[in-house]
Amino acid sequence: MKGRQAYSGALFGGSMKNKKYVPFLAIAAIVVWGLIIYRVLAGQGGDDDQLVPNAPAKDQKEAYNDYAIIKDTTRLNLNYQDPFGQKKLVDTVSVKKPVIIAVKKSNLVGPVVNMEKIRYSGYIRNPQSKKLIAMISINGKMLSLAEGETAENLKLIKNLQDSVKISYSGRTTFLTLKSGNL
Repeated sequence: MKGRQAYSGALFGGSMKNKKYVPFLAIAAIVVWGLIIYRVLAGQGGDDDQLVPNAPAKDQKEAYNDYAIIKDTTRLNLNYQDPFGQKKLVDTVSVKKPVIIAVKKSNLVGPVVNMEKIRYSGYIRNPQSKKLIAMISINGKMLSLAEGETAENLKLIKNLQDSVKISYSGRTTFLTLKSGNL
């Protein structure tokens, strides 16, 4: 029997000398378990409104409308002192009307350039310097230009072999080998 008592004493917190705390612990355990059972049963209960016949019906909440535009009713009060003490701010702002300036169309457009008379005929590769030289004809006159060179008011900007980028009288364009013009 001694072995059993020693085991039960170790199980319940040691020796049996502290019997004065047992009633308090038992009451605390009953209170905790009572609260747990109360919450479980209260959570399982149905709607109380159905049990009372004269209870008013619950108000249905209106669905939230994200797309409604609410009228702005706020006003700014601009008649306050400058926080830095310099001067009082003006509560009215004057807006000037935009000034429209008439511009002649002839001033915006440069001289008319006939790009149809310019043709890209092909290219030649210099075997010693490995430079590409483009063959371009203007009004039947053949020009041989490397990148960056200018002749007859025409500048060769870039030679891409199948096309060239040129600038002629301030207008930049590409000429292809197949079509020869724009």
